[in-house]
Amino acid sequence: MTQPLELEFVLVSSDYATMQAVSKGVKKFGAKFVLVPTAHDARESLNRRKIDGLFVDMEVPGALGLIESTRKGGSNNKAVIFACIGNAKESTQILSAGANFLLRKPLNEEAVALHITISKDLLLRERRRYFRHAVNLPVSLKDGEAEQQARMTDLSGGGMAVRTTKPLKRGAILEFAFELSMGLHIHGKGQVAWVSSDGQAGILVQMVRGRGSEYLDSWLEAREHLGSK
Repeated sequence: MTQPLELEFVLVSSDYATMQAVSKGVKKFGAKFVLVPTAHDARESLNRRKIDGLFVDMEVPGALGLIESTRKGGSNNKAVIFACIGNAKESTQILSAGANFLLRKPLNEEAVALHITISKDLLLRERRRYFRHAVNLPVSLKDGEAEQQARMTDLSGGGMAVRTTKPLKRGAILEFAFELSMGLHIHGKGQVAWVSSDGQAGILVQMVRGRGSEYLDSWLEAREHLGSK
């Protein structure tokens, strides 16, 4: 059975009251919560893990630079960023740096929970892009004129892992086609991100044709609901 999606948040703050409010608000959603005291520690943490949301206490030195570097970074550049502010004077600058939401201090758990609820569609959309669901599906892969039938072993909104009989070339652009349950046909284009010596490869989805993205989102959402029961 597919596991339910578990959101993960990081808070950058050394303020006890802010930590208490964010911790309690986040835990209402059964989410993971990590506290780091400085912008440097936050960068170290974000380099090691994929997160869904980032709470930044703007009184922490380097807070604005942390937001900017997160937006320009790699795996966490789509994370939802909540800036915790003491006054509204720097609001425009903070939003321009990449924050999605502004929370006025002192925080309380109800305000934190409300903002997570408001942002939940954003959080789940990004999670579906990379959260891999184990599958066992036939998939057709076409590289130029060469076509082969492979077996898909996991699938997300942003990519898939496949097992092939003929090795794929890292960086190659492929056409793919497969069918989900209920006769949903998915056709699109992707790029080979990695290959292994035992015939496995990872493909990043670059585009999906027609209503394929809609079908895939619906399928992923249904898998989440099954996993949470």
